[in-house]
Amino acid sequence: MKEELAEMEMRANHDVLTDLPNRRYFIESLEKRIKRCQRYGDITALLFLDVDNLKAINDTYGHAAGDVLLARLADILKHNIRCSDMVARIGGDEFALLLDNLDADRVEQKILSLIALIKSANPVYNGHILQCGAAIGYSFVGPADTVSALMSRADEAMYRSKNL
Repeated sequence: MKEELAEMEMRANHDVLTDLPNRRYFIESLEKRIKRCQRYGDITALLFLDVDNLKAINDTYGHAAGDVLLARLADILKHNIRCSDMVARIGGDEFALLLDNLDADRVEQKILSLIALIKSANPVYNGHILQCGAAIGYSFVGPADTVSALMSRADEAMYRSKNL
């Protein structure tokens, strides 16, 4: 019974395709992280990542190709953060990351590193190389932040990065 309950909880909290935490679980984690930052003065950055070119890949090669790309990107993200950090799939082509105890310079270095890894991933689907990029924006948890305010700032920063 305990195993079944654990399995059901895992399914409820994780994205089936990527095996990453889903939006619901991510928001619960973000709420806890915000409270910890506000109470103890910890530093946490919220990063929003939007995959470029996924629609074109889906339209050209089919959604199975898009799934291959998303699974590969999820693998890249989870293997290039620390165990204390978190990555989740929060939408179709959107991921969110929580990075602890990094200043703005180190967050920006991490973003550049992730973008380079994503651009060079190039998974193959039915003999076709799937190329994409990503736009990433971030915001730090503030002393009076709410989940919606923090997510809104990170989302705005991500859209600004698309226009650079």
